[in-house]
Amino acid sequence: MGSVIDFGAKGDGISDDTIAIQHAVEKSGGDVLFPRGSYLITKPIRIMLGNTGPHGFRSEGGTARVLMRGAGPAFQIIGTHQKSALPEHISTNLWLKERMPLFQDLEITGDHPEADGISCEGSMQPTFKSLLIRKCRNALHLRIRDRNVIISDCHIFDNSGIGIFMDKINLHQINITGNHISYCKRGGIVVRESEIRNIQIVGNDIEYNFDPLESGSNDILFDCRKGTVREGTISGNTIQAKGSPGGANIRFLGVGKDNPNAVGLLAISGNLIGSQETAIHINAGRSFVISGNSIYSGYHHSLLLEDSEHLVIGSNSIDHNPEYKGNSTDAIVVSGCRNLQFTGNIVQHTRPAEIPVEASMAITDSTNVQISSCQFHQVRKRGILLNNSSMVRVSGCLFTSGKEQADFITSVDVDEKSKKVMLSDNFFAKGNNGNFNLPLHAGQASNNISSD
Repeated sequence: MGSVIDFGAKGDGISDDTIAIQHAVEKSGGDVLFPRGSYLITKPIRIMLGNTGPHGFRSEGGTARVLMRGAGPAFQIIGTHQKSALPEHISTNLWLKERMPLFQDLEITGDHPEADGISCEGSMQPTFKSLLIRKCRNALHLRIRDRNVIISDCHIFDNSGIGIFMDKINLHQINITGNHISYCKRGGIVVRESEIRNIQIVGNDIEYNFDPLESGSNDILFDCRKGTVREGTISGNTIQAKGSPGGANIRFLGVGKDNPNAVGLLAISGNLIGSQETAIHINAGRSFVISGNSIYSGYHHSLLLEDSEHLVIGSNSIDHNPEYKGNSTDAIVVSGCRNLQFTGNIVQHTRPAEIPVEASMAITDSTNVQISSCQFHQVRKRGILLNNSSMVRVSGCLFTSGKEQADFITSVDVDEKSKKVMLSDNFFAKGNNGNFNLPLHAGQASNNISSD
């Protein structure tokens, strides 16, 4: 073990400790201890994993702070691993010198507009635990290639850029667990131009990651317009924000409607999601399961599903406590989608709409849609609106309207361009145009009764 003090660091927050800490990294044998203090640095501390053996960086009980007063990452991890995580692809040298670089029990604070927290590339099993990273640009920056990453029990707070940034990286296996990620202006967890498989985002508090002066903020963003992300889980998190222009709590962006395969094979389950313009936005994705979530205050949309296919959405609560004030539209919009199962959800509008809206659930240019065993309460102008859609079945659902909603038109409204629509075994609320509207050529209705 090598204390940075033994290599000349002062830890007084005034002296430049860059050279002393770099010497500790290179000469201590890999176990670098920061005693209580504030350590000012002005250049990145480079950790060349192949040189000295396994590396660990820690403080005594979380009492040390590293203050980065220069551009770039406070710590730059550089490894040599360029293969997969298969055991036969891991060299003896990697096990001896590079495996599991560990950071724990440290605070990293930025004091420069281009100061980052930690960057990591070419590593196997990097582990980040019990860190506080604040006032940086990007807190944790994963790039080029990494395998088997663990980020747990960290506070990633008040950064001008991104909390956890997966940037042009080939990455398999990453667990992001038990962290508090908040007030990062350019996003909480962001993926861009990357190839990622097996990503787990579990049990975190991810909140208020937005810039009030910019549009398109996201707590979680998988931008796969270049690259792919598949095989993962977003589960058991609290994901909250503040309404911002074009913002979303969770957003997935694929290549386009003709190629929905870039992002998908993902499960979003058991989360609390809300207080943003859109709660969940999927554009050009394939194979999503959205289940068991509590979704509230989608100021424009609870769900915005575009040009996507194979979507299973079930047993979610879309609602809000009526004691909360303000407007919230909470619309469900489905556009250009195929193979959608929407089952067992309860949708209730407890507050006035923020924007003009035609229906609680609007479906346009979509096919192979099954809506079953759902409840729609205090519906907007319509419960479900179908435009130019086919092979749509609404069965076993219940619709009610609030007496104060004088503009309520009907429970299900099917336009002239839709076809092969089946309405069966539903309880329909009666609006100004009756219980439902289904043109004769568009399909058939059976065993429906009025809920009024």
